[in-house]
Amino acid sequence: MLSAVGGRISLEQAMPWVSRVFFLAFVVVLVGLMPEFAGIDPSQSILRARSGHQQLLTAEALQSIRDELQLDRSSGERLWDWLSNAMHGDLGTSWVDGSPVVDGIWHTASTSFTLMASALALTVIFCSIAFLYTILSWRRGRLASSHNSLSSVLVALPEYVIASMLILVFAIWLQWLPPYGWVEWKNLWLPSLALALPASGLLSRLLSDSLKRVLNEPWVITWLSANVSIYQITLFALKRAMSNLIPQFSMVIIGLTGGAVAVEMIFSIPGIGRLLLGATKSQDLPVLQGGLLVLLVFSIAISCIGILLQKIVLGKALSSGKLISSQSSFRFTRNKWKRLGSVSIFLFIIVFVGLATLYDPYTSQFGRLVSPSLGIPLGSDAIGRDLFARVGTGMLSTLQGGILATVLSLLVGIALGLYTRYSQGLIEITKGLPYIIVGLLVAGLTGMSPHSALIAIVVTSWAPLAAHCSSLLLEAKAQPYVHLAPTWGVRSWDMYRHYLLPYVLPPLLRHALLRLPVITLSLTSLSFIGLGVKPPEPEWGLLIAENLPYIERSPFGVIAPILGLVLLGIAVNLMFDD
Repeated sequence: MLSAVGGRISLEQAMPWVSRVFFLAFVVVLVGLMPEFAGIDPSQSILRARSGHQQLLTAEALQSIRDELQLDRSSGERLWDWLSNAMHGDLGTSWVDGSPVVDGIWHTASTSFTLMASALALTVIFCSIAFLYTILSWRRGRLASSHNSLSSVLVALPEYVIASMLILVFAIWLQWLPPYGWVEWKNLWLPSLALALPASGLLSRLLSDSLKRVLNEPWVITWLSANVSIYQITLFALKRAMSNLIPQFSMVIIGLTGGAVAVEMIFSIPGIGRLLLGATKSQDLPVLQGGLLVLLVFSIAISCIGILLQKIVLGKALSSGKLISSQSSFRFTRNKWKRLGSVSIFLFIIVFVGLATLYDPYTSQFGRLVSPSLGIPLGSDAIGRDLFARVGTGMLSTLQGGILATVLSLLVGIALGLYTRYSQGLIEITKGLPYIIVGLLVAGLTGMSPHSALIAIVVTSWAPLAAHCSSLLLEAKAQPYVHLAPTWGVRSWDMYRHYLLPYVLPPLLRHALLRLPVITLSLTSLSFIGLGVKPPEPEWGLLIAENLPYIERSPFGVIAPILGLVLLGIAVNLMFDD
């Protein structure tokens, strides 16, 4: 019997590693076989990348590329050769410039890791400020009335939008910092801020929610009555609050490294994200496979460290069932000012959309980049269309897609987060994939389907929710009543229904609502690479992409959609901020 139990425990411990190896191999193989699955001839993209778009795609030139790179061989044969060489540390040579892939990845990865470390340091500083604010609110007895509107604003802004605004303010208007390049230490500030602000917004909000739950637990009153110092209570509360957020911190580190593609492109930083984006566009499979392999191995390593730290923090409570913590709730706020603020924002949005639908969003009826006036409250775009009409009419379709993507991401995150024994590898691999790269891969595999953008965003958005679900579930199983439930004859389904899900779902739902604005904007922003909605539809991601080049002369084409998503995020989170 003991050998059977030991074998079962060993199998349970091995399954996450089996999952990691399987999904890592799956992604590498999928990328290698992509031309065959999608029916793509890489020789055309490679010839254009080598010679420019003006190169004539003659049959002779294309055949020369195929002969040189042995593209007439099957994808399976090329993949086998690449895997055989990769086992010996040789990731091949670039199909575009003939340089060793290892050298290119080494130089670009070191740049990306430097940028990640800088952004991570800023994130820790910002989260520390948010932590002190929450503790100060608790000391003053205002914990229930405190709110997290600033964090909602930061999460609603994707990195590329923040990057554009930072360049406008600090590089163009104030001329304090250089707008692009990677030459001196001054080049580090703007991209680091662009990455750190959304990450700190997310982590500070999750930390604040967890702290509010912990500081309302009975032990706090007991310790205060026993004259335990505020410093000790604060440290222990932080430890308890961080127990289920350590995997989220790992997800942020991974995102700051591989997810910085847009920031690296905007600031002309020679990082690994920019390298992978160029390799994807040019169909340079050796570089794409090698770069993704490095990113995914890094993702797995950071995630494993996070899981280990979480288990160390929870300690023996995981096995003894002595972790006592209160459940958080998901309900409408009881604070009348928060309700009033949320309802006011929703009414403003409804009135704005109602008025905008009275105007034509498609016809060029004004001058180019006309300033705002009573006739056109937000001015006109670069081809004379009414921005007020385009922003308002585009809101409904934009939010519809964003809500659908968020709901699907939440459902997938819950389903896979409850069974991380089998899905742990998939969570880590998915988080390590930049969403722009996934968008291009999905476009290649689906043939530019209208649903490609939705698929790409759902594929990359569920992983943080699943990681959060898994960490909450680990904490829930350490509660005494859950630990003892099997001895009472409680069935597995009843345990999930009555004990585990009520503990997991409230913070997970708040997490999903917090991500709604950025998922919405990420979904629509993929339109600029040919996924999803096409011009002249007034979707907000398209509006931002179309009007970013003219932000100095006509800023409302960028500011209005962003402000709409920010207000939506604030309204939703205020409504459920207890």
